[in-house]
Amino acid sequence: MVEGPFFSVKSRSERFTRLLGSELGGLLGPGAILALMGELGSGKTRFVQGLAQGLGVPPWERVSSPSFALIHEYLGGRLPLYHVDLYRLPEGVPDQELGLEEYLYRGGVCAIEWADRCLAWLPKERLDLEFIILGRRSREISFRASGTKHQEMLEGLVAKFHLP
Repeated sequence: MVEGPFFSVKSRSERFTRLLGSELGGLLGPGAILALMGELGSGKTRFVQGLAQGLGVPPWERVSSPSFALIHEYLGGRLPLYHVDLYRLPEGVPDQELGLEEYLYRGGVCAIEWADRCLAWLPKERLDLEFIILGRRSREISFRASGTKHQEMLEGLVAKFHLP
């Protein structure tokens, strides 16, 4: 994970995980990069569904995991959302072969699931999120921001939820 401001919150439902994503989505600006990490079923895609809602992506653009397609683009919100899933990425595939860099710098929001598989070639300025399964429905979601832009977005989220 990157160095920078950190906070953690517990989610006791998929609904709250989506709400957290939606609130953050409302705060994100152009060029935001979110690196989502956590095991299968930890809530990464649910969080991105909330992000899409917060960005104003229309409900008929159903947000789903792009694990077989690698990238889904949602262009109907106030900013484009590029949802990347690296779960099926073979080890050692360089960034150039994926074309991911193109999405990182398009001025939209890039949410990357399984980002721990590509941290070496992600920009240092980003928001890292780690999803930890605590129980059947409960999760711990940790946020760490690097770079002024991402730190301000994280501070906005903390303020919205009155989190410590």
